[in-house]
Amino acid sequence: MEHRKTQLAVAVGAALAIASLAVQAQVAPSQQGVTVQLYGQVSRAVMFADDGHNSKWFHVDGQPSSTRIGINASGQVAPGLRAGARIETEMKSNPSNVVSFENPSTGAVGGNVLWAERWLDGWLEGGFGRVSMGQGSGAADDVSTIDLSGTNMPNGTCPTDWGGGIVTRGATGAASGAGTVAGFLGDCNDFESRYDRIRYDSPTFGGFQARFSQGQRSATGEAVEASIWYTGKLAGDFQAAIGWSDNNNAGGAGAPHRETIGFGVGWLHTSGFNVAANWTQVEGISGNAADSREGTTTWVKVGYKFGQHAVALDYGLYEDIAANGDEGDSIGVGYVWSPTRWAEIYSGYHLFTFDRAGLSIEDVTVFTIGTRIRF
Repeated sequence: MEHRKTQLAVAVGAALAIASLAVQAQVAPSQQGVTVQLYGQVSRAVMFADDGHNSKWFHVDGQPSSTRIGINASGQVAPGLRAGARIETEMKSNPSNVVSFENPSTGAVGGNVLWAERWLDGWLEGGFGRVSMGQGSGAADDVSTIDLSGTNMPNGTCPTDWGGGIVTRGATGAASGAGTVAGFLGDCNDFESRYDRIRYDSPTFGGFQARFSQGQRSATGEAVEASIWYTGKLAGDFQAAIGWSDNNNAGGAGAPHRETIGFGVGWLHTSGFNVAANWTQVEGISGNAADSREGTTTWVKVGYKFGQHAVALDYGLYEDIAANGDEGDSIGVGYVWSPTRWAEIYSGYHLFTFDRAGLSIEDVTVFTIGTRIRF
């Protein structure tokens, strides 16, 4: 009995010691004037896809906003000067824009890579604005993703986030020769996304803010981006932005620059009615000096938010994305129920159509039911 009591005392003492260390680890940053926040989310869905000849349910990670985890830290380093850092990584098992009938289980991001970097960023902020350095969003990132509808997960600004990896079929059921849904319609043309860069965000004046960045987008390409944003009130919430980016060698040696221009706008009326629209054009989208076409994406959405619910209908038009003369369309509808601020349950439907001279391409339909749990 004494031996058991001794074991119990040792176990309790060890547990208390570990708990004390954990508390100290949590408190120490605050004692140093640094605020540290852990955040993340799990984003999972079931997705049904039909390419006109095959149909299947897939178990996927929601590409519009993937499963991820991150840490934010910030604090004041001098009067009028703050510093901070952000580390964020994602883990996507069967991304919804990658799975296909040929490969319904793709593992994590990049096939064999369990974790993929999203943010590895440090910043300084003061009356001059903010300077950021590291892996993170370029200055024009998210210009074409402005959407105040509350239905970003089931039918957000990039419809091919759902079913983008599905191979298009011809009338006989064989591959059409036009590639995948995302290959034909594109992946939103959202400028240069995230990469290793230095970025400057100006202070906000009357709702307006300017952003500029330069960095290494790939092994062969450097990117320069700029954007102007406006956020304000107009019988509700209103946001708009215009952006430009240039990747000087996007397709490798001898390739033309990839230059993107575009805008995004979103308005949420106090009644709950909302609209969103974006347009982007990419020059040098082919990555081939012999093919100088420009790919264009036009997307619009109309929705309504009421209480814990949001519904929306969207339409996208995609021109010359994969080849000159190509034209594709997407029609989507989405519903989101948000019983709390940290959880949402949603469903969505998309119809994708394709038009290329000399080819008969079947429509692709995609239906999703999913949830996103944030912390």
